[in-house]
Amino acid sequence: MIAYCFELDENLPKEYKWRYSDEDSIKRQIQCAKTTKEINKIFWLDQAHNVEAYSVMTFWRGVELLKSAIRSLNVHEVIPPAVLSRSLLELATVFLMNSNNLEKNFSEVTFPPNTVVVSQDIEKMIVKMIWGTRFNNPEDHLQQINIITPLKKLSENEHAKELWLNYEYLCDIAHPSFIGNTRYWSHVETVYKNGSEDRVISKFPEHENCNKILDKILWSLGWSAASIRSAFEINTHGLQQLIGKINK
Repeated sequence: MIAYCFELDENLPKEYKWRYSDEDSIKRQIQCAKTTKEINKIFWLDQAHNVEAYSVMTFWRGVELLKSAIRSLNVHEVIPPAVLSRSLLELATVFLMNSNNLEKNFSEVTFPPNTVVVSQDIEKMIVKMIWGTRFNNPEDHLQQINIITPLKKLSENEHAKELWLNYEYLCDIAHPSFIGNTRYWSHVETVYKNGSEDRVISKFPEHENCNKILDKILWSLGWSAASIRSAFEINTHGLQQLIGKINK
């Protein structure tokens, strides 16, 4: 699954030109338009440019997390790749849900003759995808939803049944909690007659508790890698549909 994701990364350019228009620019472009078809093209191409930029940025972000997690695993670290894989699950979940939502909306858009067609709902969705945040008390239209909502919703899908359980497990490692501590619990060396024990704690990752954590990490990296590539391709297909309608 990871190789499948990296295959797409190798075929994408290392730089991308984002054709960006702010509100004033859109108004100036529309003032120069002579037909409803031209107005529609200005509005929807702007949405398409933003979605394409969002796809590239999100895919690159996912690949960066993947590569960092793999490098960390290859030097026998456990906690850092667990934290990175948790972040990947969040990114992949939102990317996949946004992409499916966009493709559905783009497939339903129609352009009747001599009619200006816009969608505030789609525009708001795209704005939140790129500029949405929970940092520093943002305005309502930029307030990003809590990550728990999309994670639980996607976990209802038969292809993501393990998503929520694995995410919760990795959260406990990311936080100063129990499972993160068990990463160092190796084995019991001596049991005394009074019931006390010598428990060996070890920086080395070759023990049963680490194996449990590594299983969750590898599942999360694989699922996220496949989902990130799939989401990118879903967005690409949705944009092709939209641009095909615009250019008719």
